[in-house]
Amino acid sequence: MEMEKKSFLKSLGFRREIKIVAKCTCPLCEERVDEDEFRSEAFVKEFKISGLCQGCQDTVFGYRVAW
Repeated sequence: MEMEKKSFLKSLGFRREIKIVAKCTCPLCEERVDEDEFRSEAFVKEFKISGLCQGCQDTVFGYRVAW
């Protein structure tokens, strides 16, 4: 699983270490992520995969797609 996260971030162009995700910091905006900010369990699952906060998930995946 750890290798999948690292590969995913690299495929998006992120060169930061996976430690950012482990520290609950979004790799896109570098803001601290609180699991209470997510609108549904699907967004929490995506966070655990990619480390993206709710706002960045909306940007990356599209607002309408995310809902």
